[in-house]
Formats: sequence, structure tokens, C-alpha cells
Amino acid sequence: MSSLDSAPTQMRLLKAAAHIPRVIWWPLGQLVSLVLAARPPKPLRQWALNVGVATGRSPDFWLRRAAQFSWIRNSVGSLQLGRWSKRRILDTVSVASDDRARVQRLHAERGVVLALPHMGSWDLLGAYGCLIGLPVTSVAERLAAGQFEYFRDLRAALGFEIYPYGQPNLVAALCDDIRRGRLVCLIADRDFGRRGFPVRWPTPDGGRDVTLPAGPVIVAQQTGAALMGAAAIFEGNRLHVVVGEQITVRAGTEGAEQMAQELVEFFAAQVNAKPTDWHMMQKFFPGVVA
Repeated sequence: MSSLDSAPTQMRLLKAAAHIPRVIWWPLGQLVSLVLAARPPKPLRQWALNVGVATGRSPDFWLRRAAQFSWIRNSVGSLQLGRWSKRRILDTVSVASDDRARVQRLHAERGVVLALPHMGSWDLLGAYGCLIGLPVTSVAERLAAGQFEYFRDLRAALGFEIYPYGQPNLVAALCDDIRRGRLVCLIADRDFGRRGFPVRWPTPDGGRDVTLPAGPVIVAQQTGAALMGAAAIFEGNRLHVVVGEQITVRAGTEGAEQMAQELVEFFAAQVNAKPTDWHMMQKFFPGVVA
């Protein structure tokens, strides 16, 4: 089957998954996760290698199963989120009251850039932000024909503004949105183009050289918005959000690299605490390949 033929099929599968009841997909996802944990495909093997480096612990069968189900839960949840009620979203997301008040205060005073790792459900976190007066702007990878538009429209219905990765003048658009009172949330642990800021990802065996996407730091520098890390993790039936300390906005390239290093240290701590919710199933650390 050609890629052109497969694109409509993928869209039909996405739309079908959006309507599968939880009573069906939840146990089915658990079963699929058990099977894949026993004979892990390449993405799950890559996740295990990434986590082994990040935490110093080689994931066993049960951690692989939990990681696979976390990925399924995020994927299906994102597809079905448009059908959730406002009350369900608000009741599912848990944020410490002090953290929520801190973000809302800084958003009102100077704007906020939240930088997130690929953890838990960032779409659910964004939907929650839109409902509590923090309208979210973000950036998404360009997917196969029709898929980017499909996900963009799903998120737009929840209050998101979504730009495609690689759009011309993207940083300027994000800065404008900060000035318009929007909360800029950017997934920032994986640098697609390897053109970001060089940082050292802390591991038990010492720092590993990676690059961090430049977007969050540059937007904060250009607008004066507060920069913070945030991570979403699954806890039972709820999504708990961890918000890091405010990172001092510094000028220049050296200042930017210091800001990026503080972000990566926050990310590393969250991954170490809950590696099964880190959906990093692609190459991450240089030279660590499944």
C-alpha cells in the first residue's frame, strides 16, 4: 500500500478511536501493553534504552508494560478529549493550589512560557489551562496529510492556538501571543532539528550532551515573560501537574544556555521520578539506538 493510500486509512482509524468507549479501550489497551512488553517493538525498546540512561535503571517487563499503556492512554485521551465535558476536565487535572495561583499571577503580570517534557497528557493539561483563564498557544509537529489539521482542529475547539513546527516567523507569532495574553506551552525536551541550545542532561553516570529546543528560552528573552518547567503525570484516574520554579530570564547566548540548562535539570528530575510517563520512544541520547 502506498503512503497516499495509507493516509485516508490512518485518518479513519483516528476518527474511529475517538469514539471507542473507555470500557472497551482501557482493558484492550492493557492487554496490548502486556503483549508488547513481552516482545517489545523498536519504539518500546528505544524507550527502555532512553530510560536506562536517564535513570540508571534498566526497565523490566512491568515498567515496559506501564510505559506502553501510558502512551496508549495519552494517545486515545487526546483523540477523545473534544468529547469531554468541562467538569470532567477540571475534575481530572490536579494542580497544587499554590502552583496554580503562581502561574495565574505571573500570567497576569508579564506572561508565562511553560516548557514541558513529553510526559503524561499535555493536551489534557492545555485544555485545563484554557478552562481556568490561561488560553494556550502551542506548536505541533507536521504530520501526514490531513492529520496535523485534524489534531489542530480538535485542539482549537478546546481553546488552543496551534502553529505547525517550522512555520515562518514562528517565534514572532509566539511572542505576539504572549503579548495578547495567551499562555505559551511548548514541548521542549526533544530537539527535532538539533539546532537548539547545548545542555547536559543529568544522569546517574554523569551528564549527557543533548540539545534543547530554543523556543521557550527565546520567547521568554524577547518578551520578558516568566519561564517555568511543567510536567504532567498520570496518578490513578487523574493527571497531576508539577510546576517548577521560575527560571531567571537572562540576556544573550550565555544567559540563554543557562536558562536551558535549568530547564533540562527540571525535565531530568521529572523523568527520573516517573519514567513510565515519559513518552520518549524515539532516539534521544546521542549514540543510544535500538
